[in-house]
Amino acid sequence: MTDWRARALQRRIANAVIAFAICAVALFPILWGLSTSLKPANRILEYPPELIPSTPTLEHYFYLFETGITRPIVNSLIVSFFSVAFSLLFGTLAGYALARYDFRGRAGVMMAIVAVMSIPLPSLTVPTFILLALIGLNDTLVGLTILYTAYQLPITVWILYGYFRTLPRELESAAMIDGYSRLQVLRKIVVPLSGPGLIASGLFVLTFAWNDFVVAVAMVSSAETRTLPLAIYNYLGFFGREWGPLTASAMVATIPVIVVFLAFQRYFLSGMTGGSVKG
Repeated sequence: MTDWRARALQRRIANAVIAFAICAVALFPILWGLSTSLKPANRILEYPPELIPSTPTLEHYFYLFETGITRPIVNSLIVSFFSVAFSLLFGTLAGYALARYDFRGRAGVMMAIVAVMSIPLPSLTVPTFILLALIGLNDTLVGLTILYTAYQLPITVWILYGYFRTLPRELESAAMIDGYSRLQVLRKIVVPLSGPGLIASGLFVLTFAWNDFVVAVAMVSSAETRTLPLAIYNYLGFFGREWGPLTASAMVATIPVIVVFLAFQRYFLSGMTGGSVKG
């Protein structure tokens, strides 16, 4: 084996070891939480701890559904679905307009989008709470959906703007010569070709809406509109930690997002890098 091949093999091995170490550090808390959620209550704090439970049980998951976690899950699903749908709808229209129309003030609009994305979310909690109270939408799923859409719309527009700029204009010009309107071009040509960009944007919105605690805890007060992160908080306990239900509820919230991301990771990566090819 030549020297350059040996060095290349060593680099690949070193990269593989580093990647494995990073994955182990990142995944260990999730694996430990899953392990704890499957242990009987009287064996969670035993020493030495077991990563793989010798007597696995689903008692903590049954306890979650007995104590009414189904409603928060449904609420989170509703809010997340409509937040993604509205963000993609408005983000597609705005991103396409910014990518294809050269109008006065476009640079200012793009700067405003970047500026809005840099605003810390907790600083907006009080004014948005007052706004929702004035229009009668506080403590409602509709109000949460509006807030999540507004918070995530700038990054959705930014991602889709970059992706739309990578699409060849010739396809749109040819369609318009054939009699398509601009909206028909967007719906029948641009959107079908923009799957990776739409998926990348949708995953950002989904992750935020599904996992948000800060906004929800300020805007929601009743059990009927409680989302999953708020339900998880209730299992912290007042006098002590209920580690079984707490880790079980955390797994209920974490695993669906991981599954969705793994299913769409190929499109997510291509959608995130698409905007860097051109423009």
